[in-house]
Amino acid sequence: MLNNTPSLRARRFEKQPHWQELMAPELARRLGTGPDDARDPRPRALAAAAPACLDTAATGWVSCDGEVPLPVMPDRAMAVLGE
Repeated sequence: MLNNTPSLRARRFEKQPHWQELMAPELARRLGTGPDDARDPRPRALAAAAPACLDTAATGWVSCDGEVPLPVMPDRAMAVLGE
């Protein structure tokens, strides 16, 4: 429903920058860097990539009619970031 309803999809995309701001400090902590260290883009890059990975995982899951278990899909999408 989220993917097929333009207003819901647009609202989700509007919220993503806020989610990224919330995630980046925790990602920085886990990566062992400062949350405001402009020299290390990793926390913000991961925070930006996470919603995209979740979106593509959900779209893929729907497209394959649930043939692949839903929890596997985000893991697969995020795994490519480490390659």
